[in-house]
Amino acid sequence: MPQNDWNIRKVKADAALARLPRTAAGAVDWGTVRVAHLDTGYTRHEAFGPWTPAGRNQIVLAHLGRDFFQPNRPTAEDPLTQVPLQVPGHGTRTASALSGDGPRIVGLAPRLPLIPYRINDNVLISARACRAIGDALGDAVDRTGCAVASISQGFPVVFDRKMGEGVDHAYENGVIVVAAAGQETNKVCYPSKHRRAISVAGFTRANRLYYPYESYARIDIWAPADPIWRADVGAPPKDYGTGEGTSYAVPHVTAAASMWLRLKGTAIANAYPEPWQRVEAFRVLLEKSQAPLPFKSPGDNTAGMLNIDRLLQAPLPAVASLVKEADRAADDVF
Repeated sequence: MPQNDWNIRKVKADAALARLPRTAAGAVDWGTVRVAHLDTGYTRHEAFGPWTPAGRNQIVLAHLGRDFFQPNRPTAEDPLTQVPLQVPGHGTRTASALSGDGPRIVGLAPRLPLIPYRINDNVLISARACRAIGDALGDAVDRTGCAVASISQGFPVVFDRKMGEGVDHAYENGVIVVAAAGQETNKVCYPSKHRRAISVAGFTRANRLYYPYESYARIDIWAPADPIWRADVGAPPKDYGTGEGTSYAVPHVTAAASMWLRLKGTAIANAYPEPWQRVEAFRVLLEKSQAPLPFKSPGDNTAGMLNIDRLLQAPLPAVASLVKEADRAADDVF
């Protein structure tokens, strides 16, 4: 591991990866686990390994991706739209922190297959992005069969119920939706605030709170948010640097969910007859396997720090102990 992997070691991702099956070449064998990556799209960065002239890649499954922000576009490739006060290429940066496996980066879950969905041209969710997120989640469940959805996007209010409908559809079908708590206001942002999603907040390498939230805010888990080594867009696409924000805390929990499903997929399928129970079982295990926070948790938040290796070792919770979340995300419209 490179020296800038503090976040990987902090959440015990390196130890957890050692528990997963391997291919003949020695890479992690992810089986059928795929992640729906909802962001600004992808670029053909070397962090994801080689690309064919036709744009094929073994990590970013671009041929399966869709652009729901501009549905007339043929792919989810990021057009790197310039938006005031925003830096383009957010999708590449967050995806590389999760699945990167290139000459200068090893992600939390190297070579974990991603299906890219372009649902925005920046990180703040508008009504248009709400609808795109809803469409993307529906597609991820119904067409591409993703087990996890990673959303490093957010806004304090919801403009269109389509996003909540997508979260509900994912939940009812057992897809774990992981979303960033955000840092725009002292309120947790949507879709992270939807009760059927997994809400992720962040802390820094200096063991400090990355961003505070009001006492009634719900956080499921805390993960590293600053600084995170990741790829960056450039010409040619070989740039790297560090990023910060709960956008980067999300890949840690997405990686944890993917490892859990890969390692215990058969046992999970046998234990939980209702798809939603997979989501709630993962939520319970996040709590049971958490490590103490390196700082005082603000307000009423009681969640701890992510520990992936401990999560993988924890026994599956009894089906009778799981409670279905009755608060439908589609009802959260303001």
